[in-house]
Amino acid sequence: MSLRKRLENSDTLAAALAWLLAGYLRLCFRTIRWQKSGLEELASALREGPIILVLWHQRLMIGPSAWPQDLAELYTLRDPSPAGRLSSHTQTRLGMRPVMMHANASNLAASRKILRLIREGHSLGLTADGPEGPAREAKQAAVEWARATGRPVFVFAWSARHTIRLKTWDRLMIPLPFSRGAYGYRRWEEPIGRRLSPQAYADLRQKLSASLDEIARQMDTAASRST
Repeated sequence: MSLRKRLENSDTLAAALAWLLAGYLRLCFRTIRWQKSGLEELASALREGPIILVLWHQRLMIGPSAWPQDLAELYTLRDPSPAGRLSSHTQTRLGMRPVMMHANASNLAASRKILRLIREGHSLGLTADGPEGPAREAKQAAVEWARATGRPVFVFAWSARHTIRLKTWDRLMIPLPFSRGAYGYRRWEEPIGRRLSPQAYADLRQKLSASLDEIARQMDTAASRST
């Protein structure tokens, strides 16, 4: 039986693998010499209320460790796929609060829950192109939740001098320990109106994709990695 099938059928296996992965990511985060940026601006925004944090799925691995948990909890989206199950268990071990999304049913209830969480003061983190791509094409969710709540959007990326890139749809980056790296947050300054046409949504999605690509390039340069 393949690992994917085993993950589908065993929550215990997913939890065990997540324990190993979370431990490895903690090791990487503690032993990589990080250059950090944007934390002051993020902290200032969090003092005023929740934010919506957006990143590329490719750069997901270090996201939970880099989040300043002493300032605010971060809720994240969980999809029900085997990879999503593993990711959810891992993020929980790293201090995140996953919210289930359903692939084969209406996400209206989950969307309402997310909006309620944001309005109650909880920040939300999501991958702009997740869970299945296309890679580096921002979907509408982040723009829609920012429009509905009026809360600011921050983009995030990390990079390291030594990484492994998996042969997945997103070329997922896995850091190697005892290296040099960089991570950073940037406030997305694009204004979002209360009423948006389909073309306005498309334009904002394109601009969000460009901002995520830009911060990824900045972190690659800071970590002395070739792009």
